[in-house]
Amino acid sequence: MSSELQHENHLIQLRAKLNERKIKLWEVPYMQVEGDEQRHSNGDEMLRLAEQFGAELGIATELCLQTLTALQRNALDKLQSKDEFQRTGLATVRVRAPTQTGSNREFELKVQVTETGGQLCELIGQRLSLDARKIKLVCSGKIINGVRTLQEQKVSNGATVMALVMACSEEEAKRECSTYDRVHKIRSDAEMLINENDSSNFLSIEDQSGNAIFLPKNEKQALLMGLTLYEKGKAAMKADSCEEALLLLLEADHDFRHCNSQLLNVVDNYALLNLDIVWCYLRLKNLNQLPDAEERLKVCELKFQQSYGKNMARVAAIRGEQSNEKILLVRLHLLKAVLYFHQNKRDDARTMFRVVETELLKLRIDDDCLSRLMECGYGMKECRIALRACSNDVEAAIEFIHSQRETRRVNERRSERERQLYRTIGHDAAEGADTPRLKLELVDQLMEMGYPEELAALALKRSANDINGALNELERNGEALQAELLRTVLVDEELQAKLEALGFGGQVAQVALKLMANDYDRATNYLLTNVQNGRCSEGLQRAIDVLERQGSSSSSRKGSVSEGTDQQLAAAAAAASDQQPSTSKRTTSTSSDTSADEAKRQERKRKKEMLDLLFKSFSQDIRTTADAHLDLPLDEEMSLLEQYKKLLGME
Repeated sequence: MSSELQHENHLIQLRAKLNERKIKLWEVPYMQVEGDEQRHSNGDEMLRLAEQFGAELGIATELCLQTLTALQRNALDKLQSKDEFQRTGLATVRVRAPTQTGSNREFELKVQVTETGGQLCELIGQRLSLDARKIKLVCSGKIINGVRTLQEQKVSNGATVMALVMACSEEEAKRECSTYDRVHKIRSDAEMLINENDSSNFLSIEDQSGNAIFLPKNEKQALLMGLTLYEKGKAAMKADSCEEALLLLLEADHDFRHCNSQLLNVVDNYALLNLDIVWCYLRLKNLNQLPDAEERLKVCELKFQQSYGKNMARVAAIRGEQSNEKILLVRLHLLKAVLYFHQNKRDDARTMFRVVETELLKLRIDDDCLSRLMECGYGMKECRIALRACSNDVEAAIEFIHSQRETRRVNERRSERERQLYRTIGHDAAEGADTPRLKLELVDQLMEMGYPEELAALALKRSANDINGALNELERNGEALQAELLRTVLVDEELQAKLEALGFGGQVAQVALKLMANDYDRATNYLLTNVQNGRCSEGLQRAIDVLERQGSSSSSRKGSVSEGTDQQLAAAAAAASDQQPSTSKRTTSTSSDTSADEAKRQERKRKKEMLDLLFKSFSQDIRTTADAHLDLPLDEEMSLLEQYKKLLGME
């Protein structure tokens, strides 16, 4: 048990005794006042109080006196700073700078609340002999903005500010100078990846069953940024870099708060984020952020109930009784118990620590069972999750592993099919009520009736998932649906490149892929039939002409295509599928590719290579399995439980 924690225990108990008996250490008889209002401690009265409280609490008189004296000095300092603030507007801010050695550097600074966060950083940097640009300040669970004033950010007299810096050894000083830059670069890299890539392919958003979730673009970007920074924060936690982790987690919290979707009420990511932020407070020994920690745990508990149901009922319905989400409740209950302790709610703390102890025993993994399961060829994480879910039953754990794998495979196939279908028909389920998410089971029903998948999806899109309305669309407006499909299909660039490698021109390859809904084999056969000796069939040429007009029209009327053009395109497609190449004087061949098109392709290729490299570098430490957050070793939890049990005399 650390001496710092033991000292905190004495402070908590003595402060509670003083409040209970309404004793004010800054007043007579514990303080003597002489001429010119000069105050000094009354040693005899302080000793008498120390002996009394020491006997009641089981604390040595000397230690009790030292703690009471510290409380008295702190009370006087607060009174003085309050008076100074009222007279001059000069605020006293307490700064705590955690170090990797586990201790805290603490000091006070005087600052005008009209000054900016950046100016406070400068003062702290001078005090710590550090570059102020490499310091991040946290107060009440928020990162202090360097441009806005302290008053605007509710940083006033008596506030406690956490300065996230590293220890001062040469090696750690190098890391210290890179912490701010690393966090800044992580955010910049994440923004580039999310903006430049199809976000759903970078970090997919899925519900608890593994199904893809589609959101409005701006909200999806905010949520993905929050999720990405959260994953990087968790990676920093695993690497024991709690300062960097807390910065990333608070940055992620900022992005989550910009997400207005009700989605945050039914997924567990935001709950887990709040849980991890409080865990970082504890790891950094900064539970002086108690108000923020308490609020975050309330949010976490509420979100868990919304996501998992009361007593894990919703999780049990989805995953069965064998759910590892119970492991998250252990950390939640442990942090609640620690908060109770620091709030001097000792009976509540004891009760909650007993709950934690029972939960930890239930989640303990038998080493022999783990060895037997790993001998079957399963990975460590997979084995731990399975054994916890199955109460160390090896045979049940094997069934659990295979069931989980199969569930993931089915959901991944379904999600990929859904994304591919949406790309093919140009559907965006994030635009709102006019474009609801398509029900794949209805698409399957229409396919069983003989309709192509893309046309079935378009019909359901038009009928807002009404299968009778979709059938009516397919029967009465089949030609218009075909025209819309041809207009909305987005060409797969990789497939286009493969067709060009066979010797077909870029424009011809685009038309074929649009007509064949990105089906490479069908597009290849179509081109072999309709392009011979560099000449296009009349039907294919008409399709090219229509698409060229569509392109010029969309440039002036942003994507607007007339019904007549749709019909022309449909007719051209139908004609092209039946006709042989003609002797038309107009030809389309590889020689018709312009140098501008080639330059654009090269630029796209260069950009893709750059983004691929960035993605590999950025994501190497966050590519985890879906259940990775449920694989907690629980060693730290057990160690903390034992420390606090001793402080509470539970052994």
